Amino acid sequence: MSDPVLPADVLVIGAGPAGLHAAFYAAWRGLSVRLLEARGEVGGQLSALYPDKRVYDVPGLPATPAADLVAGLRRQLDGLDVTTHLHTLAHTLEQLNGSWTVQAETPEGPHTFTAGAVILALGLGALRPREVRLPTGGHADVRTDIPDPSGFAGRRVLIVGGVPQATRAALELSGAGAHVTLTHRRVGFRGSAAELAGLNAAQAEGQLDVLAPAVLSHLSPGAAHLSVDGQDRTVPADTVLILNGYLPDLSAAQTWPLAWQGEYIPDALGGHTALNGVFVAGDVARSGADFKLISVGLAQAAVAANHAAHHVRPDLKVRPGHSSEKRLA
Repeated sequence: MSDPVLPADVLVIGAGPAGLHAAFYAAWRGLSVRLLEARGEVGGQLSALYPDKRVYDVPGLPATPAADLVAGLRRQLDGLDVTTHLHTLAHTLEQLNGSWTVQAETPEGPHTFTAGAVILALGLGALRPREVRLPTGGHADVRTDIPDPSGFAGRRVLIVGGVPQATRAALELSGAGAHVTLTHRRVGFRGSAAELAGLNAAQAEGQLDVLAPAVLSHLSPGAAHLSVDGQDRTVPADTVLILNGYLPDLSAAQTWPLAWQGEYIPDALGGHTALNGVFVAGDVARSGADFKLISVGLAQAAVAANHAAHHVRPDLKVRPGHSSEKRLA
């Protein structure tokens, strides 16, 4: 199967708050945008690390749940020419025939993305599931990230973890018809108020089982072996989903010739990097120093996106004008 080449005017790598806002601004200027995200959902750290917590310092949105902030940034893309590619990890960044080329691994295999400009919104790095070290005993299906619920009807799924993604996965998979058992070494689970209420309701109605506190000791084919209140218990399981949080990984991007300074990409006015046509915004930008704030990242994203728009289309001025004087159609 050949490697598909997917073109766009602007390529945004990283779909955290800065990446989402950069995609919005570039598309709002009338450009086509492809947004690449290594995980299976947008939102970056807000979605992966603390979707259930409130964010207090985003202008105009006091005490907003992180998941709601991500949802709003996603809604802002509605009606714009933005294509989002999830589970897509960029490996290379090269210039070829006047365009920037990014090779990435996707669920369908290798894809090549081309664009006139690239905006790097890498955050702290691609958020990869923490490594699981557990004797599997030959169990065939152990996963460390949230799967697509489709196709899980009738399957027996054990979910291990107290992170918000475990609660959400339990609800989504049971809603798709899977027989779900949710377990954690402590009694409490994390999630939004609505998700926790949904979890309690699903448990009360017998739609899923909750075993907590419980400790997973080992796996065997088709089963998981737990210690529940000091008693051994075997749970049938076709799939075991171990959700233990995420760790950032910049290793792929740090091979790109961007004059890296540790974990930062040096940037000049407008988010310009050492590579002409490649811009940077958010936590990875040197200009933000240690101010790893959403408000800083959003401002950098807007500036970088408008400079990228001018780079791709010189007829477009860098300054976008006031949004209140425009319509999105």
